[in-house]
Amino acid sequence: MAVIDNCMRACVLSLVFALTGALEAHAAEYFVSPSGCDGADGSSTKPWRTIQHAADVAVAGDVVTIRGGTYREWVKPANAGRKGAPITYRAADGEKVVVTGADPVKGWTKRHDGLWTVRLDYDSFGGMNPFTDFIYGDWFGAREKCFRTRLVQDGKPLVLKDRSFLLGHCGMANRALVNIAGLTSGGRTVPGDSAVSKSPNVKPGFPTKWGMELGWIYDNSTIVYKGFDFSTPAARELSIHMSSAVYNSRIDICDAAKPEMALASVRPPITGDWKKYTTVTVTLPETAAGVKDILLRFHEVDAVGRSPSLAGLLGKGRAVMIPGMVYGTIIAAFEKDPNVSVPELIVRPACFYPTREFRDYITLRGILFMNAGPNWAPPTSEQTAIVGTNWSKGWIIEDCEVFGTECSGITLGKYGDEFDNVGPTAQNYHNTIMRCASNGLERVGHHMVRRCRITDCGQAGICGSLGAVFSTVEDCEISYCHWNKPYGGAEMAGIKIHAAVDFTVARCRIHHCGELGGLWFDWMAQGARIVGNKLWANKRDIFFEVDHGPNLVEGNDFLSDISVMAYSQGVAFVGNRIRGRYSYHNDKRRTPIFKPHSVTLVSLDEVECGQGAFVFINNILGNDPRYAKEAHPSRYEDNWMIPASAWKVDVGTGECSITPPADSKRPEFKPVDAKRLGRPPFVDQAYPEPSNLPLPSVAAR
Repeated sequence: MAVIDNCMRACVLSLVFALTGALEAHAAEYFVSPSGCDGADGSSTKPWRTIQHAADVAVAGDVVTIRGGTYREWVKPANAGRKGAPITYRAADGEKVVVTGADPVKGWTKRHDGLWTVRLDYDSFGGMNPFTDFIYGDWFGAREKCFRTRLVQDGKPLVLKDRSFLLGHCGMANRALVNIAGLTSGGRTVPGDSAVSKSPNVKPGFPTKWGMELGWIYDNSTIVYKGFDFSTPAARELSIHMSSAVYNSRIDICDAAKPEMALASVRPPITGDWKKYTTVTVTLPETAAGVKDILLRFHEVDAVGRSPSLAGLLGKGRAVMIPGMVYGTIIAAFEKDPNVSVPELIVRPACFYPTREFRDYITLRGILFMNAGPNWAPPTSEQTAIVGTNWSKGWIIEDCEVFGTECSGITLGKYGDEFDNVGPTAQNYHNTIMRCASNGLERVGHHMVRRCRITDCGQAGICGSLGAVFSTVEDCEISYCHWNKPYGGAEMAGIKIHAAVDFTVARCRIHHCGELGGLWFDWMAQGARIVGNKLWANKRDIFFEVDHGPNLVEGNDFLSDISVMAYSQGVAFVGNRIRGRYSYHNDKRRTPIFKPHSVTLVSLDEVECGQGAFVFINNILGNDPRYAKEAHPSRYEDNWMIPASAWKVDVGTGECSITPPADSKRPEFKPVDAKRLGRPPFVDQAYPEPSNLPLPSVAAR
């Protein structure tokens, strides 16, 4: 019997080896080039043209080698790799590969006021409408509409304004200017209310001898009338029958097909009463000849005839995005001629992001991803970004650059469903956690982001709600995230993670990040390791929000004015240099706890996250970290207090040196292990084992 078993075992092993060999033999390398053709075979001599074509074909174990050039695509990987056999997308050795969500905008026309204008058809865009898609979502807040798109010239984005900018700045929005009783051209008169298109605030007025008027027209309102035949000189004499009770105005007459350019303008007199009418006549130029729809645009002007200058209001480096029904118009104040230094407009929401979940084990290597327009990525909704994993497992993103978005650069987070953005409440996030746990929380995460440069992201450099469990970010530089932005919210940081379960950040440089700052671990950070990083010039360096721990913070430099913010418990600070102040709060929200090193929930509503139960050992501190009102006692052992005024930090490089006072003596830094750290009060789990990095010193580093 033993002989038979051994024979069977040998046969099974032979079959396994044969299948493995067959799978390895199947693995292929495909090539993509800007000069390629998607009808080719994808070989090195006959490469494909688009990365998307390769992403439709490649399967586990395959390698897609991308040759240098710019690819204007949203790549949606169709297939998943396997553990040990990922699908790899790599830049060809020594070649620069750029994947961008922006397209060049050509064909600009210079206006009489020096501004530039262009019209773009909506059907030319690639997954988003830059004129109508604004940032929105749970925990997002802004005083004005914020575009997902960017208009970029020579690498510098312009400040974008929507059409309400014109209404709000080119006059008083609450002052009615004129009523239009009718229009006459070539012996034909049409009533004012026969307009085929009008601004929402315009409504029918009084009956007049020309017909029913269109009344109470406000600054920057527009009205369109169809089918005027201006073929003869007599027909080009256009008469406008109107009344104006109080305020001075100007009426621009435009070809409705080219609304940005006025054919003529007229200054009607004030009649003093809405039922007292006058007629003003204007001669249209010969360029208006033919049958046209005409658009009237109304502006308030002051008593001496000066109207606000749009060029003066915009200033250099700004643009107004004006949506239409099937096309949009941009009016921009460029610093350079846009027909020479051609600008680009973001028209795609992502550069590399699967539209289906569980596209596992994908590797991205050596690629520059830039300029995409994802929406806001709160923890309760689908988290899109320039590059994102969409509820998958085992991605490696290495040696890449990611930049240029008003929202997030890389997401390792949540899928989307019908419950997205139903409200920014703790209860809705509790519900999200339960849905994610039932939708495969145990089979996502385990990602690696390493040696990447991530910058210029309006919301977060890297974020992930639940889908980032067991992941690592190492040796990255993350900077200028939510830096000088016109909006606020609760999701902005260099790295923002919900459920940082056994999540590691190691040897990263994080700087110039606004709002909540460099690192933000929000809800359920348990077993996280923050080791050997340098953070400086941030609004805040690290924020633990409603976490129970245990989390280890070891061997870091926290050099911003506010170094630590904590509404949590169970954090061990070991061997750090912490220059800045502390911001504490006892938070009564109750958040889940997992079984150690797993995503199995012990309880969804375990215990409130009162602040405290911290451990500070072997740190150099610029400020006293003690908090008199902490809910749980903390420990402070062998720390060296040196006033923050004795620290010198280079804001550009983060290099820091410390000059201790003459009477200051370094304490004895004793070894630290998990046993010495103990356990936090409510989680039956030891702290991560310290790495025993070099002890902190006052020398520059």
